[in-house]
Amino acid sequence: MDDVTLIKEKINIVDLISEYLPLKKAGINFKTSCPFHNEKTASFVVSPERQIWHCFGCQKGGDSFTFLMEKEGMEFKEALEFLAKKAGVILQRKGESGKGKDAKDRLYEVNLKAQEFYHYILTKHKLGKAALEYLKKRGVSNESIEKFGIGYAPNSWESLTKFLVKRGFKHSEIIESGLGVASKTSCYDRFRGRITFPLIDGKDNLRGFSGRVLQTAEPKYINSPQTPIFDKSTFLFGINLAKAEIRAKKEVVLVEGEMDAILSHQAGFKNAVASKGTALTEGQIELIKKYADSIKLCFDMDLAGDSASRRGIEIADKAGLNIKVIQIEGGKDAAEVVLEDPKIWEKAISEAVPIYDYYLASIAKRYDTKNPVDLKKIGEELIPIWAKITDDLIRERYNQKLAAFLRSDEKVIRDAVEKARKPISGDYAQVFKKAALSDNVVGGRTRRELLEEYLIALLLHPPLDFTFAAYHPETLFLKESFRQIYVMLFLYLDTISFKSRAFNINELASNLPKELVSEVDRLYLTQLDSKLQDAKFWQKEFESVVSELKRALIKASLERLSLEIKNAQEFGKIEVVESLNKRFRDLSVKLKNF
Repeated sequence: MDDVTLIKEKINIVDLISEYLPLKKAGINFKTSCPFHNEKTASFVVSPERQIWHCFGCQKGGDSFTFLMEKEGMEFKEALEFLAKKAGVILQRKGESGKGKDAKDRLYEVNLKAQEFYHYILTKHKLGKAALEYLKKRGVSNESIEKFGIGYAPNSWESLTKFLVKRGFKHSEIIESGLGVASKTSCYDRFRGRITFPLIDGKDNLRGFSGRVLQTAEPKYINSPQTPIFDKSTFLFGINLAKAEIRAKKEVVLVEGEMDAILSHQAGFKNAVASKGTALTEGQIELIKKYADSIKLCFDMDLAGDSASRRGIEIADKAGLNIKVIQIEGGKDAAEVVLEDPKIWEKAISEAVPIYDYYLASIAKRYDTKNPVDLKKIGEELIPIWAKITDDLIRERYNQKLAAFLRSDEKVIRDAVEKARKPISGDYAQVFKKAALSDNVVGGRTRRELLEEYLIALLLHPPLDFTFAAYHPETLFLKESFRQIYVMLFLYLDTISFKSRAFNINELASNLPKELVSEVDRLYLTQLDSKLQDAKFWQKEFESVVSELKRALIKASLERLSLEIKNAQEFGKIEVVESLNKRFRDLSVKLKNF
């Protein structure tokens, strides 16, 4: 057991926080006013069961260590030493925890050996010839192949595994590194018939790989799974080569894929890194903050229309980053533009627009301000975004811009934004009951988002005599993390129901990916109506929320179809218009009869 785990076992978070704040019992938890922001209603919750704290007002939260770091301004090392002394734990000296350290070192070693193998196959072996030709065709130079350590995984089941075993690595190490997938007898290669990109962090540690198919196949890219040394949510491709330039310019260019980053570097834009997916995570933003105070985004999709991307941008804004969007005409990606003409890419980077101007421009393309229905949609989309702008002066500036764009009174916009900024009470049931206000904005979040939270919160608080809840597709949720939580939560509930066991939040959390635990903890600490302890009432509420979310899905589909019909009409595609109109009518009837 490591020092941190041992200390957490010995320190009771309720006792620790009670030394600083007066805690009052609230059900199975404790409550008090938050010490980190001014509030009239207590929203700071401490859970003895989970040994965590969370404030529903300012959204800060964590464990005993993070509380001391926030309250006393300690660094983690100081908090560790303080709590170790309090718990009577003698800290292990560096290097003393032999086995754990050796195990991680072995994972780095197996990755390095795999990298040698992949790179050799690409550059020196006939099996890599087609892959090498593909890279040349895409414009990747020999220098870039060497610089980024690009390789090729042969299209065979065991070539890498056999190579590694011969060099003294165990099958268990190959599996734990993510290079192999467990089979009945041993394991087989994860990456097969793919160009490989080593995933190297800012300290030059090779943590994993990304693999791109050579032929047309799905998925186009696969990555190493989460391992003891790799977490995709905290990683940026190319950071090892870009960090010096990013630090010098105080600016990072964030592109979508490996090829975008590689060709940008090749053309001299050496502050480019790839996010390996459009939605920015908190871990990636923390990494960027170490080197830059400005971020320029270049993704293939419309960021304004993607809820996951918007959440990432909100986190970046909260972190104090200056955010701009690089716009490329013609639907091309960064790699294509760089190959066509590096000067076009240079111009696009220099003319990047502030993120909130980008949102306004996106709205102007998608909606008609003279149409009352579109006007309502603009408010539903932009008011929550404006509400989350952290800087008062910037928020006021964009209140004025939005008012001018809509030809509306500034006070109306300002009042709507300020209303949306008020923290929610956490009473999801009240939000749910306001069905007439189907898409109203509450606390900077749409009613749809709150209903998704409410559904997860319900599943995290099953009644004592809970036996069964009907499974519905995870596509009910727009938020990807909620989809993942929902699937894993349902599997867990199904298991305990079958085995007649009680719900145990710690048991559930121990089987969740690390990046989902804080979201689950926040929703678990939510106080629900006491009536929900009754199984019949809980079941009825559950089905009602599901029904509302299904209605929201149909409405979203109708909105998309409306845009598709409009585009098809503009291009004179009569047959397509007729087909889309039929689908629109069918969905409208379905919504009416829901």
